[in-house]
Amino acid sequence: MTDYGHPLRFGTFVTPSAQDPEATVGLARVAEDAGYDLVTFQDHPYQPRFLDTWTLLSYVASATERIHVAPDVVNVPMRPPAVLARAAASLDLLSDGRVELALGAGAFWDAMEAMGTRRLAPGESVDALAEAIEVIRAIWGEDGDGELFVPGRHHRLDGATPGPGTTRRIPLWLGALGPRMLRLVGEKADGWLPSLGRVGLDGLRAGNARIDEAAAAVGRDPREVTRLLNVSGTFDAVPEASGLGGAPDLSGPPAAWVERLLPLVLDEGVSTLILATDDERTTRRFADEVAPALRDAVDAARAERGTDTSRVVPLAVRAARRDGIAYDDVPASLAERAVEPGDAAYAGVRSNYLRGGSPGLVLRPRDTAEVVEALAFARAQPVTRRVPLSVRSGGHGISGRSTNDGGIVLDLAALDQVEVLDDAARLVRVGPGARWGG
Repeated sequence: MTDYGHPLRFGTFVTPSAQDPEATVGLARVAEDAGYDLVTFQDHPYQPRFLDTWTLLSYVASATERIHVAPDVVNVPMRPPAVLARAAASLDLLSDGRVELALGAGAFWDAMEAMGTRRLAPGESVDALAEAIEVIRAIWGEDGDGELFVPGRHHRLDGATPGPGTTRRIPLWLGALGPRMLRLVGEKADGWLPSLGRVGLDGLRAGNARIDEAAAAVGRDPREVTRLLNVSGTFDAVPEASGLGGAPDLSGPPAAWVERLLPLVLDEGVSTLILATDDERTTRRFADEVAPALRDAVDAARAERGTDTSRVVPLAVRAARRDGIAYDDVPASLAERAVEPGDAAYAGVRSNYLRGGSPGLVLRPRDTAEVVEALAFARAQPVTRRVPLSVRSGGHGISGRSTNDGGIVLDLAALDQVEVLDDAARLVRVGPGARWGG
C-alpha cells in the first residue's frame, strides 16, 4: 500500500457526443467553472455518433481558459504517432501548456479494420505502442535537435526533424491492463490511467506493484509515474456495502464518496480522479462537496504520516543535469517553468537568435518578484564551480552573452508588457522581453 505523494487533481470524463456538439463543449465549460483541473474525452474514431476527439480537444481548449484537456485514451493505431506528436505540441503551444496525452493500444478491432486500420495481435499492439512513445518523444525534441532516426516495425522515423517545441514536458499516460502494458508504463510512461470499473481494487493494487517493479528495474523512481483513475457513480443511490472490490461504482451522499475514495489515494497511490459523467448536476456536486472534503482529508493524513510530496524529476532529466547547479534548490515559484537539458522545451530555449548554447538550467520568471528569486538562486551557486549566468531579453544579442554552456540562463521572455506611463509626455515602460513583432 503506497501513497506516492503526488498533488491531488480532479477531472471529468465526457462522452464526445455529436448529437448536440454545443452541449458536449458546454460540459467542459462546466468543469472549468466548477474548478476541475482536467477534462477528458474518449477516442473512438470509428464511431460516427462521436465527434472526432482531437478536433474536439482543440475546440475545447479554445473555448476555455484554464482547464487542461486530454484524450482518455487516444487510439494510437488509428493516429500516426509522428503526426499525433506534432498535433499535441501545436495544441500545447496554442493553449499555453494545457495539453496532456494519454495513449492506448487500441480495441474494437473489427470497427478499426472497417476504417482501414491493419489489425494487430495483442503482443504486436504493445510493441507498436512502445515504438509510438519513442516516436512521439523524439518529435517533441526530448532526444536532441538533429535529424531523427527511430527504428521500428510499426512506427519509425527516418530523418525527420523535431518540432514544434512544447511549453513543457507533456506527460504521456497509458491506458493499460495486461502485464506487458503495465511493464511498459513502468519503463517509459509518465502515468497509468485505468478505469475502476475495469480493474477493481485488486487489479489496481496488482497493477501498481507491477509498474513499480518495472520502473525500479530500469532505474526509475516509481514516483515518476502518476496514478490516474476513471471513476463513476451517482449521489442518489444507497451506498453499496460490498466495498470497492465488489462495487466499482460510487454511490450515496458525498460523505460516502469521500470515505471510499480516500483509501484509493492514501493506500493505492491514486492522485488524479476523473469523474465519468455527462450529468451537470453530478459534475458540480462532486466539485463542490466531494473534492474539497477529500483534499482536506488527504492533506491531514499526509501531514500526520509525513508523506514525501516533493517534486519528482524524471530519470531522463536527472541524467542530463550538469555539475555545480543545485537543481533541488530552485524556488518553487520558478520550478514549474524551469527548463533543464532533457526537457522537451530545452531545444527552444538553449540558444539565442545568433549563437548556440548548452546551459544547464533556464529559469523563466513571470514578474519582478520571480526575477529577484532567480538572481538570488544564481548567486547562491558554489563559487568554486564558476557557474556562469546569462540574461536573455529578446534573444537577438549579437555578443552571444544571453546563453552559455553549462550555466544558468535567466530568460525574461515572459516580461513583455508595454505600459503607457504618461501619454502627454510620451513615456512608456517596455518590458525586457518585449519584441518588435509584439
